[in-house]
Amino acid sequence: IAYEPVWAIGTGKVASPEQAQETHAAIRKMLAEATSQEVADSVRILYGGSVSPENCKDLIDKPDIDGFLVGGASLKPTFTEIITACVPPVPLKKPKFIKIDGIEPAARGVNIYAKVVKAPAKVEGSEDLYEIVVGDGTGLVTMSVRDDRYKACEVGKVMRVQNAHVSMIKGFIRLTVDKWAALKPSDEEVASVNEKKDISATEYELTNN
Repeated sequence: IAYEPVWAIGTGKVASPEQAQETHAAIRKMLAEATSQEVADSVRILYGGSVSPENCKDLIDKPDIDGFLVGGASLKPTFTEIITACVPPVPLKKPKFIKIDGIEPAARGVNIYAKVVKAPAKVEGSEDLYEIVVGDGTGLVTMSVRDDRYKACEVGKVMRVQNAHVSMIKGFIRLTVDKWAALKPSDEEVASVNEKKDISATEYELTNN
């Protein structure tokens, strides 16, 4: 159902949020009386009449205004701003960081803080692939990094790695930092490194399920 005041059609005049809410609430009440509250709550009631990027945010905040009926404004580039106002923002998820011993074969979206233990070494036969051994208090892992990103990985520095994924190279774990992953120095403290446990030195038996 759409409510559009006659005096607001193409005039540039718009109902105040309070006026529009009052009418929308009355429409919902009428629906509840004619059918049921459940039906009334499920019906989307739209407001129309000189909706613009400037007034849409105040209107959509009202509890009984579920969206907009947009006419001429839909032909303007600013129409996208009206659409955005109707879509609730998606809350950003805080990344979850794990310890190195929690990295498993085929893992994706891996986030860790790790200290560089061994300087980057170029992989034989590759033009731009480097391997870097990093570690934390639970163990070591070898990262695979391409291009110039390896230059930030100096021995002793703690690196923040986000959205990396595991590649299995002949049964051994390599933590791949590709263009979709973040890699940068961090102030996070990694006090000690457990060099006795190297998860990239453990061979896994690969099976096809």
